[in-house]
Order: sequence, then C-alpha cells, then structure tokens
Amino acid sequence: MRRATRLTHVVLVTFLLTITLSACGGSSEKTPTSNASPTTSSATTASPTTAPTTAPTKPAAQAPPTAAMPTAPVASGPVEVDALWFSSDGTTAQGGTSRVKVSVQEKDSSDLRVGFFESEVGGSGQQWQAAGWMAVITASLLLSKNPSKYEFSFDVAGRIDGPSAGALMTAAVMAGYLGNDIKSDVTMTGTINPDGTIGPVGGIPQKLEGAAAAGKKTVLVPGGQRYDYDMVAGQSVDLVQAGQKLGIAVKLVPDIYTAYQELTGEKLPEPVSVGQASYPPAAFDKFRAGTTSWYANYQRERTAFTALPADIQSYRQGTIDVADNYASRADQFLAEGQVAAAYENSFQAAAMARVAREAAELDNIYASQGLDPLIQRLNASASALTRFDAVRQRLEAETPRTASDTIAIMEGFSSLSVAQGLVFQAEATIDSLKNATDPVEQDILNGIYRANYFYVYADQYLQLAQDQVSIGTGFGSSPTPDPAVLKTISDTLRRGAEANINYFEELVIAPFAQQYGVSADVAKGYFMQSDSGYLTAVAAVQGADSLAGQVIKPDAKSWVYLGSALTAYSQSASLIAKYYSLGARVDDSGYITSFDRQSSLADMLDLADQRAKTWVNSIADEDPIESLYYYDNARIFRTGNANDQLSALNAYWQSAILSATLSAFTGGIK
Repeated sequence: MRRATRLTHVVLVTFLLTITLSACGGSSEKTPTSNASPTTSSATTASPTTAPTTAPTKPAAQAPPTAAMPTAPVASGPVEVDALWFSSDGTTAQGGTSRVKVSVQEKDSSDLRVGFFESEVGGSGQQWQAAGWMAVITASLLLSKNPSKYEFSFDVAGRIDGPSAGALMTAAVMAGYLGNDIKSDVTMTGTINPDGTIGPVGGIPQKLEGAAAAGKKTVLVPGGQRYDYDMVAGQSVDLVQAGQKLGIAVKLVPDIYTAYQELTGEKLPEPVSVGQASYPPAAFDKFRAGTTSWYANYQRERTAFTALPADIQSYRQGTIDVADNYASRADQFLAEGQVAAAYENSFQAAAMARVAREAAELDNIYASQGLDPLIQRLNASASALTRFDAVRQRLEAETPRTASDTIAIMEGFSSLSVAQGLVFQAEATIDSLKNATDPVEQDILNGIYRANYFYVYADQYLQLAQDQVSIGTGFGSSPTPDPAVLKTISDTLRRGAEANINYFEELVIAPFAQQYGVSADVAKGYFMQSDSGYLTAVAAVQGADSLAGQVIKPDAKSWVYLGSALTAYSQSASLIAKYYSLGARVDDSGYITSFDRQSSLADMLDLADQRAKTWVNSIADEDPIESLYYYDNARIFRTGNANDQLSALNAYWQSAILSATLSAFTGGIK
C-alpha cells in the first residue's frame, strides 16, 4: 500500500549523472544519446555510490476479466501482424514494418513455453523478447486464461526491438486465444499497461510512413497522443493530419478493448459494474484505528528526534519536516473521513520520522564517538528484525474464510517479501564493505547509512504486513479460491514480474551501463539506490524466493508468490511508464521534476481511473477492501506534484489488478 516519497539522506560522496533514454519504439529504437531531444527523457540522478534517497513503494496493477469468456478455439494458424518500427541515428530517422507471426497452440504439459524465431541472426532484440513475454502474460490475465495450457511463439521477419509493439502483440496473442484474425490493412503502435490501457511511444510520424509503404489503411495510436515529435521536420506534428497526407486513417485508441475491435472487428468481454463498492463499517473503523496507531509511532519518533542535540537535529530537519507534513495531511484526511488517505499518510509520517531519528542518531554517534560505534549501532538495527519469523508464522497460520480474505493475506505476504528483500539488500551492502580492499572512511559511512536505511524500512514493512491482514480479513462472501486457480494466477504473475523486470533492465539499465562504462551490476545497484520502484520490485522477487522456502502450507507458497509478483509486476510497469512512455525528468535525488509527455500522463490517469473504478465496482459484492484502498489513494495522489501523479498511476493499476484477481478467484481460470 506504499508509495514513493522523497527522503533526505547523508550523502558523503555525490556527483551527478545524466542519462537520456529514447522514448520511441521499434527496430534499433533504443539508442542512448547524450543529447536529449523532445522525444527523449533526461534523468539526472545521484551516483552509484550514493545512499538511497526515496522510500520503497508498494506498487500497481494489472488485470484478468469479469465477463464470461467465449469458448472459441484457438486460432488454427498463426495470427499475422505487421509491427511498426522506428530507427534513428540522431540526425536521420526512418520507419518501417516487420511481419510477425504469433502462434497460440494448446498442449498437454503444464509448463509455460514462449518461443522466438528469427529470419535473421539477432533479428529480435532482448527488449522485444521481454515484450513478447509480457504480451502473453497480459493477454492471459485480461482473458482469465491459463497460459500453462498453451505454447506461444513469435516468428519475426527482419529486425525489430523495443517495447512499442507491446499492445499489438498483446492483441495478437488474444486473437490467437480466441480464434480471430487481425485485419491485414490495420496495424498499431503503443505499449501495453497492466490494466489494459495503451501507453504513449515515440517516432510515430516515421512509423506512419512505414505503414503507408506497407499498404496499411489504418494505424492505431495511443489515446491522447494526437501529436508527436517528428525528428525529420524538427517539430511536433498532428498525427491525424500526417496520416491523411499519406492516405492513412489515424485513430486514437485508449485501451486494448477499443484497439482489439478495430484490429479484428470483434469485441472483447469487459468487466461490468454490479454496484458501488464501499468500505464496510468494520473496515472503516479498522483503517481509522490503524491511522491512530501509526500516528502514535510518528509522535514517539518525533519526540526521540527532538531529544537529540540541536546541532545534530539541524542536519535532518528537512526529513523531519516531510514527516510533519505527512502527519498534518493524515489529520486533515481523517477529519474528512478519507480513511485510506489518512492511513497512508500516517504510515508515511511514522516512516519518515523513524528515518530522520535513526539517521540523526547515527550522526550523533559518529560526531561524538567516531566510526567503530556506528558498526555496533548497525548490528542493533539488524537484531531488531528478530520478530521476522514470528510475523511470517502468524501470516501462514491465517485461514482465509473468503476470497477477499485471501487477497488480504496475499497483500500481507507481499509486504513481508519486500521486507525480506530489503534485509538482503542490507546484508549485501555490509558484505560489500567487508570484502572491499582498503575502503576509505567515506565509503564505509555510506555503506552503514545505506544498510541502516534498508533495515529501518524492512522493520516498517513487518508492521505493515500485520496491518494488512488485520484490516483486510473478515469480509466478502465468496469462498476461497480453488488451490489450482490460486497457483495458476500465482505462477502467471510471477513470470510476468520476472519478464517485466528484465524488460526494464534491458530498456533502461543496460543502455545506462553502456553509456557510462560501468558493469551491469554497478548500474543495477545505482538504480536501486536512486529509484525506489526498482528497489521494491527487486526486493519483492528476492524476498519471495526466500519466504516460499520457509513456509510449509502449499497455499501459503502461492500467497507469497502472488503477492510479491503483483508488487514487482506493477512497480516495474510503472518504471517503464516513467522512463520510457512519459519521459520523466528527475533531479539529483531521483525526484521527478517534470514529464516530457505531461498531457499523455493526464490522459493515462483519466483512463486508469475509469478502468480501476469499473473493475472495483464489478466486484462490489465481495468487499474489495484492498482495491478500494489503492483507488481512493490514487484519487488523492493525482492532485499532487509529478511524483504524486506517477504514484497515482501506479495505485490505479494496483487497484485494477487486485480487483481482477479477486474476480478470477470467484470466476475461475480457463
């Protein structure tokens, strides 16, 4: 349930790195360059040696459906599409198409298989292959299909790479599932978001030229993206008018449902509202009590902070001011009856006050006693996590009564997975210090502060895990899901999370490492320290593997994997939207200052709000506590600054995927 926040940290060694990421799509479209254009995002962040500057977040969402699915057989032959690509060397640009044959075949074995075939050596890049995996996962979730019953293949003619054909590939997999064909004179460009909405891309003017050369009559582009920057003309152009000049009808499509009908002439089933979802009185009271508890934690940490020497406090005043702001907002929202927002802000107030107090105590120890006592203090932070096993055992001992209870327990294990992953990050930081050859004192200090930060947030997530189970259980009416359904969704989203993280690493981290001449591991470490979303996604995956090995009940293993996969999947999807689709610009602490595509973000938020609202109301009878929590906070976040708006997008997606998962629990998987 957590979102990213801006933290002030001790930064003993700081230098700025600027990365520029192409916001286009297609063949050779992801080429880092030192000169940002109107279609590139420029991100300025702290160095790989800097302590992390943002709090871990609890992520977003994706979706399977509510309406009953048709029983049409899978396509007898491959579904053929022409994927649009865009290529630029920085001075010239061109677009074209690559024929892709997508096959979906039923099989007897239960393992998920996705294959890629090429007509040229290296014809499909790793980003493209990651996008293929995501198309399979997204299509399966949106259609409530069990992908382990099928074998998927993508046969590419020519060369192609990048994520901008994600929506088209998702539609092609859906067509393969449902036995439909894609119209030969229609194609599209756009990324696919977790809730089925379509994200913006770049290079569309040149892609239109490629589509015209291939004889296409209609090109679908992301909803809200009527204008795009033309690198050849050196200006933004009206895509509808540009298409008319080429003899092409350009249509804006907001989501995969609209796009699928344009591509195939057939309608996809969509979730249907059955009422107005709201918190049961008992859930409302639990959120209010939870808010009071976190607020008390904030006050306790605040009191301990003010007891420190005044000169020490001054170093951390910025952080404590942020905590005070969250506490004030918690008061305001509680008075307005907005219990979800009140709970969220009280949690953030307590967390920020804890970070400020812990960092100030480290400052005080170092100033008065030197380096060695800091290490003892770090060991004390680690030992405070001895209750980890107790929390895990409590969650495993839960016996859900309803499908809604299962969602709450799953969310609890999600937070526990993040906590475990943060502990691993702390231990890895300590190990790197132990193995370093003649480390300088500043490096040791950086490592101590960073490891302590990880321990602090791990402890916060332990409490959060218990809250999620306490607040979210005891509601709903449908029985718990069949273990086979639970395992199917768990396995599907687990693969989706892994594919999405690989997707982000190929799309953003690999070019970053190449541009700055650092290893992949160094680049990954840098992003973990400067971007809380990546840290959380990786922590969730790492923590899940460990937790799954510790729990005994088979259902508990599925709860672990499903909860952590939702976190990792949705958070990594937000990273792609942030750096690729929206072109976020960030300052030296990883804080978003603006977006290259601000209007696209506004459209994405509108669409995500509509989609999440429909999903949550489609299961109104099941008391979707967690889904409502994310939806209500998203509505608050979107009125804030750039960071809040990205958090809102993430929360909308998380609301939708939790609603869709609850729907699948009650309706089953085919």
